[in-house]
Amino acid sequence: MNLPRWGRGIVFLLFILLTVKQVQAEELLLVDVKIPEGYQQLTEHEPILVETQIILVGRNQTNKLTDVLIEYSVKNKEGDIITKLSETKGGVIRIQTIKELRLPAELPSGTYSVTIRASYNDVSAESSASFEVTKNFLESADSSLTATRTLLLIIIAGMVILFLFS
Repeated sequence: MNLPRWGRGIVFLLFILLTVKQVQAEELLLVDVKIPEGYQQLTEHEPILVETQIILVGRNQTNKLTDVLIEYSVKNKEGDIITKLSETKGGVIRIQTIKELRLPAELPSGTYSVTIRASYNDVSAESSASFEVTKNFLESADSSLTATRTLLLIIIAGMVILFLFS
């Protein structure tokens, strides 16, 4: 098959693009971080629980164990690091972790994020999730819980008044 010179250039360019895509696919990490429902709103002395799933894509056709460095960091809205922790875990295709991170005792109320960065060799990926810290339990209660509590108190007070005046 005789292609014109520009056609051979296009074929060569496609070959290079496909080769680069294949190399990138061999060195891809997917990181997913999730904060369980009961840990999305915390009071100031509670630890945060973080579920992490790391998937090694296209890297382990030989089922070889790969060591992945996992870095956990908690940041405030401004991006300042509040606490940081790292560990190394080994996996073939998937690494799943559940980690409890202690927060400083006098952490101000506000929105914070947990960022997970996973890396091996020259490949890295990160993901983050946010959570709220409040001063006490009443601050963290939903307005529907507060409304339910108020309604219950009104009903109890009404029953006491009816009992006293009947």
